[in-house]
Amino acid sequence: MKPERDEIAFEWIRSRCDESAVSDTPEGRAIFVAHLVPPMFEAYARVLHRMDARHEEIDQPLSPSERRILQIPSCEPLRSFVEQRRADGGGTRIKWRELAELLNVPYVPEITAEWLRKRLEDGWCFARFLGGTTEADRKGEQHALTSHLRSCTEAQECFFRFSDIPFYQFSNAGPPRLFKGTLNEVDGLPDTGPYRGGPEYWWPSDKRWCVCSDYDLHETIIGGPRQLISSLLTSDVLECLEVSPQSRIDPFVPMP
Repeated sequence: MKPERDEIAFEWIRSRCDESAVSDTPEGRAIFVAHLVPPMFEAYARVLHRMDARHEEIDQPLSPSERRILQIPSCEPLRSFVEQRRADGGGTRIKWRELAELLNVPYVPEITAEWLRKRLEDGWCFARFLGGTTEADRKGEQHALTSHLRSCTEAQECFFRFSDIPFYQFSNAGPPRLFKGTLNEVDGLPDTGPYRGGPEYWWPSDKRWCVCSDYDLHETIIGGPRQLISSLLTSDVLECLEVSPQSRIDPFVPMP
């Protein structure tokens, strides 16, 4: 994996993304797929980032009197769901589809974590019983995505660009944001400091597909050939929904 100081290779994404695919609403900024990934591909998928159960509230519960004093809600039905999943030995991963069914939320391409939070009696319940993934889990999802991408990439060079946001403290002569290598070398990318969390954009030299993991969103967007998107939608590791360039994906999407 080699750093690339000249970012001309990134200009095709910057120039082809549709800047008009963003608008302000009373709730916040509306963002569509076409703003993040160029609207030039045959098909698109949204990979919902993994969520895992947290057991701290179950292992170290407060007494009934403490809960009353602190006005802590019961967090049902999420609490019972997490407790039963643990009792059944079902592992910590909880899919978005399961949460949507539990909380009576539409499982559609526009689904957001906010929809799930709003179904609970207190927004903090979501954070108390659901958490982000471990570094090992994140790497596992990255490997799964890489496997699907490799099927239509062969051995050509790919580019990996990190988000500007963690680099704002540096000048243009600071750490490189863009790297070049093959998909087999993706584990060789730096992953500490401003590089933590992985690259924001991936793409091959022939621009056959494009991956975007936006810094502020809880999903990864992929545009590419129909065969690639179809394989992602059937993945056993990645939870994916098909989207289009016109699909709205910001946290403020109103629930149908």
